Amino acid sequence: MKLFISLLWAIFTISGLILVAGADTPVAAQQTTSSCANSLAIPDPEDPNLVADCSTLLNIKTHWDAASLNWTTTTPITAWEGVTITISRVTRLELNSKQLTGTIPAALGNLNKLEKLDLSRNDLTGNIPTALGSLSNLRELYFNYNRLTGTIPAALVTFTNLEWLDLGGNRLTGTIPAALGNLTNLERLYLGSNQLTGIIPKELGNLSNLQVMGLSHNQLTGIIPKELGNLSNLRGLGIAHNQLPGSIPKELGNLSNLRGLSLNDNQLTGTIPKELGNLSQLTFLSLVRNQLTGTIPKELGNLSQLAYLNLKKNQLTGSIAPLTTLTNVGQLWLNYNQLTGPIPPALGTLTKLVYLTLAHNQLTGTIPPALGNLSNLT
Repeated sequence: MKLFISLLWAIFTISGLILVAGADTPVAAQQTTSSCANSLAIPDPEDPNLVADCSTLLNIKTHWDAASLNWTTTTPITAWEGVTITISRVTRLELNSKQLTGTIPAALGNLNKLEKLDLSRNDLTGNIPTALGSLSNLRELYFNYNRLTGTIPAALVTFTNLEWLDLGGNRLTGTIPAALGNLTNLERLYLGSNQLTGIIPKELGNLSNLQVMGLSHNQLTGIIPKELGNLSNLRGLGIAHNQLPGSIPKELGNLSNLRGLSLNDNQLTGTIPKELGNLSQLTFLSLVRNQLTGTIPKELGNLSQLAYLNLKKNQLTGSIAPLTTLTNVGQLWLNYNQLTGPIPPALGTLTKLVYLTLAHNQLTGTIPPALGNLSNLT
């Protein structure tokens, strides 16, 4: 989901107390440490790292309404729900859909060997703590579908090993930090369904390993950066339901591995770039509810894998004919445009069509009998 730092943080160890400075709450660890050592949770008191991680987890539990978690000193830590131990350290914390309430504790930053942190689909509130910046080994971070607020903290930008970042489905505000473009190992980036504003940083075009970018359902403005055309491994690009103006960059036609492209429900203008016809792997294309003009490029007819095409509610003109070669298309939405000319009989050869909508255009002539061949239409 990142981010820019407004508060400096530091970790001090003083007389058995772990203090997280800045916006983070002090975490008292001395008492829980003694309860972890020589207990059923940690039978070997000579393992200080695991004792410390155990203490951190017990402290974290107090921040949540998590009575169902079996994190107690009478249960071996290796059997604790959602906890994975590797070489005497906690490396994975997977607590998705556990009905957790409360905030994300700053003490999570003490688990500095974590590789996966999943708190998704709970009812957590508050900000994302800057103390998480110490999790330098993190590869996967899932905070999606909670009720988190505030901005994307700058501390997340330190996760240079991060491969999967999902902050979608929260109430995050502010801008997308340009420094996210430094996370060059990132493969999945989901920031959708928040309240993010500002532009899409061109620096995201540096994410050479990125396979999916989901930024839909925000309040983003500014043009779509042409640098996104550099993401040669991208398979899915979703920036629908924003307030993006300007034209569709022709550079998106360079995304040779793209399967899905959703640009619908923005304020895009200009013509549909013919370069989109180069996306030979594309199966899903949605440009609905923009202000696109001009004709349908004949090059779109080259999209032999396309199964879904939605161009409705634009201001497109000209003929439908360029689309009659889309032999795999199952849904074709062209209604509410200004298309003219006859309905091409060749549409009758698109036998995989389930939905075909041509209403509210300026089409002329008769309905071709060949449409009777479309036996799957509903």
